[in-house]
Amino acid sequence: MTAALLQEFGFRISELLAGIVTYTYYILFGFIIASILFSWFPGYPSSSFMQAVYDAVRAVANPILMPIRARIPMLQLGGFGIDLSPIIAIFGLSIARTLLLLLIANFIRPVTG
Repeated sequence: MTAALLQEFGFRISELLAGIVTYTYYILFGFIIASILFSWFPGYPSSSFMQAVYDAVRAVANPILMPIRARIPMLQLGGFGIDLSPIIAIFGLSIARTLLLLLIANFIRPVTG
């Protein structure tokens, strides 16, 4: 019923799904980039607003990054290490987005119109 109602008003289910996939990708991409930026500044933020932002970024990015960090160690270069998990996570999210958009275009769009 909901699909028929959306189509009656000119919305296409496949376009809505493609938009959801794309926006979700960019939101997760932004959280991973914010997590990288926060990691450059050690210590907890001093203002309550920045603490809330810091906690929100960590709450979204850590479930994505921690399984990768558990399996791939940091790259040690001299006296410092480079965390490769954000690069791998962004690459994986990009592949997932591409595959989901292909599935939507090839299987959902022909069925729903």
